[in-house]
Amino acid sequence: RAPAVGPVPYARPPWVPAAVAAPATRLHLAHLPTPVHRWRPPGASNAELYIKRDDCSGSELSGNKVRKLEFLLADAIAKDATAVVTVGGIQSNHCRATAAAARRVGLEPHVVLRTAAPRDDPGLEGNLLVDRAVGATLHLVGEAVFAERGGAGLVDDVVAALDQSGARAYGFPSGGSNALGTWGYVEFVAELERQVGSFFDRVYFACGSGGTAAGLALGLKWSNLGAELVGLCVDDDPDFFYDKLDGLFAELGATEKSRDLLRLEDCVGAGYAASTAAELEFLAATAAATGVVLDPVYSGKAARGMVADLAARPCGPALLIHTGGLLGLYPKADQLKDALGGASWGELKR
Repeated sequence: RAPAVGPVPYARPPWVPAAVAAPATRLHLAHLPTPVHRWRPPGASNAELYIKRDDCSGSELSGNKVRKLEFLLADAIAKDATAVVTVGGIQSNHCRATAAAARRVGLEPHVVLRTAAPRDDPGLEGNLLVDRAVGATLHLVGEAVFAERGGAGLVDDVVAALDQSGARAYGFPSGGSNALGTWGYVEFVAELERQVGSFFDRVYFACGSGGTAAGLALGLKWSNLGAELVGLCVDDDPDFFYDKLDGLFAELGATEKSRDLLRLEDCVGAGYAASTAAELEFLAATAAATGVVLDPVYSGKAARGMVADLAARPCGPALLIHTGGLLGLYPKADQLKDALGGASWGELKR
């Protein structure tokens, strides 16, 4: 039977503490469960390694963000919103998924995009193509304005302007990473439990805005699956994220402390969304060896950090969560040329 288009009642996993208030409703937007399969990327041939393909959670909705949006947009609908507003970088996977998901459920999407050239047409590359194809309104802001107002302040500004114009706007932060969005990855743990039980000794993921980290950390603790959780930070440093996660836990009514629940490693490299030649070479080698294409901003950096960590700290069966971001490769095409090489094409001779 086809899944419901609108919100449906949400039943929390049985291991969630009763003291933690769960959402009343959720949407079914993602293609779930996402598959888990054996994986042998370069440098990890001695590890028993698997990958969970959250990049296969949809097409225009693909990646980890849609799991959070199932709860955020259900809340927007419950509050009788007519528009949604969120924020991200110029190639934000989250903003692209939000725009497509909002359209699917009848909400008007507005995305605030941070860019070095806010007065220029942003073009149609990568995620921007989908943003514009689904008719999202793009609010471009420069670095100075972003630094002054912050992402949350800019979302509030657009929400206020829309409300004044007669719309009913619902805003949420970058990555969908607030207490409500966290439930997307609490549910992920329940899905993983149904798929494989307590099979994995260690779980790796890219940590970029904190919501995925918070849901995974609490879900693994509450479910007693027993896996060590390792987050590879691709934006801010581990201390920043430990503090942010503790804030999200408190908003949820959870008493746990993040430093007790997961290990965070710094994999920022040259900076958020900036790629080194070595990182792009790893992406190219991994795609050629395994057929799995990683993105350059999140899972690519995380996978490279994971390979190094497994070499330093071997373990039993381990899992990488591929959080999506394929469209982020397109703006890196020129940088990828050297890594991909030029000997794999030529005219067919007859």
